[in-house]
This record gives sequence, structure tokens and C-alpha cells, in this order.
Amino acid sequence: MKVLFSCPLPFFLAHGGSQTLVEALMRELQNLGTEVEPARWWDENQTGDILNFIGRPTTLSVRLAHQKGFKVVMTDLLDQTASRSDFRLLLQRTFNRSLGRLLANFTGQFNWEAYRETDAMIFAVPHEWEVAQYLFGATPSRGHVVPHGLEEGALRELAAPQEQGDYLISVATIDRRKNSIRLAEAARAAQVPVLFLGKPYSEDDEYFRRFLQLVDDKHVRYPGFVSQQEKCQYLRGARGFVLLSEFESGCIAVFEAAAAGLPLLLSDLPWARRSYVEARAIEFAKPKDELSASRALASFYQHAHREPGTTFPLLTWRQVAEQYMAIYQDVLRS
Repeated sequence: MKVLFSCPLPFFLAHGGSQTLVEALMRELQNLGTEVEPARWWDENQTGDILNFIGRPTTLSVRLAHQKGFKVVMTDLLDQTASRSDFRLLLQRTFNRSLGRLLANFTGQFNWEAYRETDAMIFAVPHEWEVAQYLFGATPSRGHVVPHGLEEGALRELAAPQEQGDYLISVATIDRRKNSIRLAEAARAAQVPVLFLGKPYSEDDEYFRRFLQLVDDKHVRYPGFVSQQEKCQYLRGARGFVLLSEFESGCIAVFEAAAAGLPLLLSDLPWARRSYVEARAIEFAKPKDELSASRALASFYQHAHREPGTTFPLLTWRQVAEQYMAIYQDVLRS
């Protein structure tokens, strides 16, 4: 079996969860004895058995791949779409079923056929798979939920004992989507120390510069982008983890916090409320309401403490790759 991975967003433009996912899958699949390559857009002679798209492919890509004898798998990331309210999803579904498909015949830009023509679809959380069926008519028999994973070494390191510090921690790219500034403002308003880890997409980004102006080394602490070892140390020393993103798709930073046994304070949005239902210590805050966010932060800080064990069940990247392998084998038999 030979698997090709196709990712539309170059990693040099945007680091993050997609990069971690692809790199981990390619490495672990190779360790399991599977031949793996990135799709080489310039190589007309490249061959393979499975073409795994990260994100929704174009309908044309799916059909051409089938003509070439590939089985097509889509690892979909419906983070933004799946975080819309039930009412907005209903409006979008109504549009899809009335005007959407008609317009797509003229524009060719929606590519909803991918949800019915790919051989398998993989989602990181059950909620996104439910939305794909609800909005796009995804074929029920072809959907799979496979969560993200962590390195075995990271799981061991994050579980190690360490004295508790006086801070909450937030691990994320410093970006508008992550609501980094809103969280920093809430930390200062609540007088709660929050330690931020992560780098911006660009250090010249205006949003990042505005965030730096809020760093006071007391309530808003920012050591910057640190090594994996330092990140684990900071996570183990935290009282709890907080992230007020507008949308996520099985956020790996949340998984790292869970591996450290940290209680979670996440956005009161579908991406968080419907993704971590097995978490034993989780609370929610409205990210767009500054007063509500600061109050939730203050309340969370008062009782948040790291506990032994993981906050919710976790997989290793090897276990994730094994589930991908089973899906590949199934589509090759079909």
C-alpha cells in the first residue's frame, strides 16, 4: 500500500494543528510499514493507492483521482463551520438545499460532491462528522471519527509530578482566531495570572504587536515560543488550561493540557462544548463578552488544580495511525 498526502496550505505559511497531524501520520504510517509520500503536484508519473486530502478537495480532484485508480480519503477540518450556532447551521442547510446546489452548477466552487464521492471521510471529533451529514449530505457509511494523538514521550513527560505554580496557561498561536487579546484583557481585568505560549504567524502582524502591549509579566506572561521540554514544564506547573478560540478542530493544545491532568476553561461554543464530553473537569466562558470572560476566569482560577491522570482519554499518534491504516485497508477492499 502506498499513501499520498495532499495538503492545500503550505506549512511555511501557517504552522499549527494540520502540520502536526500530517507529519505525525506520515511518520507513524511509515513505522507501520506503509509507503508514504507527499503528493508532488509537478510529478505526472507519481503513483500510489490512496490519496489522502487534508481538508475538502475539489470535486474535479476526486474524480480525476478515481479515474487514475486511486482511492480517495478526506481528512476534513470543519472547525469554523461546525462552531456555528444551530440556527446558523439551519439557515445554511436551507440555502444548500435550495439555492446552493443550483449556484454550484454555475460557479463550481462549493465542492460539496466530495462528501458523497470520496471513499472515506475522517473527522477529528464526532460533532464535525454530524455537521458534515447535516449540511452536505455526507454518505453515512463512509464517515469515521479518529481523534488527534500525542507522542508517547510527551504523554509520559506531561504526566510527571511537579509543584503547582500560581498561573493558568494558554497554548496557542497568537492570533485573532484564538482570541489572544481578549484573554489577555480578561486576565488583567480579573487580576488572574495567565501564561501564554505560542508564536504568531508573523512577528510583524498588527494583532501580535497589540498583544505584546498587554504583556505585564504579572497577569499577562509571555515567555514566547519555547522548546517542547519547556512547554511540558510550564503545563505541569499550571493550575489549569484556558483557551477562548472562535473555532478549533480537535485542538492538540487541549490534548496536551488533558495529558497533564489540567482542568479546562474553553469557549462556550460548539467546538468545545460538543468535542470534550468525556472531560472530567471542564468549564466554559463566552469569548466575545469581556465581562463574562473575566468573571469566568476569576472563578476558574479560584478552584482550578492539576489532578493525577488525564482529563479525558487520549491516544498516541501510533494508535491514530493504526486507525487510519484500518480505514485505508477497508476502502482498498471495497
